[in-house]
Amino acid sequence: MTNPPILDDPGALLRALAADAAPAVRARPDLAETVLARARRPRRVRAALVAGGAGLAVVGALAAPSLLGRGDYYTVTQPSANMESTVRVGERVVFHRDLAPARGDVARVRLVHDGVAFETMLRVVGLPGDTVGCPAGPTGRCAAVVVNGAPVREPYVDAETRPFPVGAVPAGRVFLLGDNRAAAVDSRLVGPVPLDDLSGVAVRIRGGSGDTRPVPGAPAHSGPGDRDNVDPAAPVPPAEATSPS
Repeated sequence: MTNPPILDDPGALLRALAADAAPAVRARPDLAETVLARARRPRRVRAALVAGGAGLAVVGALAAPSLLGRGDYYTVTQPSANMESTVRVGERVVFHRDLAPARGDVARVRLVHDGVAFETMLRVVGLPGDTVGCPAGPTGRCAAVVVNGAPVREPYVDAETRPFPVGAVPAGRVFLLGDNRAAAVDSRLVGPVPLDDLSGVAVRIRGGSGDTRPVPGAPAHSGPGDRDNVDPAAPVPPAEATSPS
């Protein structure tokens, strides 16, 4: 070789070998640098992938907590007797945030009564445009709640409903009743409730013994699957129960 190679410099070594072979082979002057650049490229790609994977892991770790409270389902512990015997005090109800309420559904709703705001669960009896009432019969008692002129069968209600006048449900509102008509604060006291004040429709009831059952009298709804996140129940709020007049 015309020049002694520098063993600790691969670039110099390749350039020296290329110079010795020059009389027989015509090579690009930058051949050594090109070979080295290609040799280093997989290392750079692997390093980028490793760094990218770590970044994704960090993003995933940061994003996971933010999903809490954003799932389709959440759980509420029943604090009052306003829905007995459909939902007993202490039982847990699984709600779906995005279901549109239908007649017979049990919905989670925010009410304001006597200046106090609270969350409760009530039965959807009338939808926008419906007429709802419980007219008194010849004996002065109401035989059944009447919706759009037809009596509604309510096997989940244990006691009779006190008469209340028939009225129309305005647009954008629903008429709600508690199944325990003697104790519930509902639309008989606060009037039809804005749909925007509803935050979910019940899909399952979880009893104290761990049993799970559908909501009696409600349309059939699919419950959460194995891959669905269900937000846990928050601390039980104070019960709100006032006998309707």
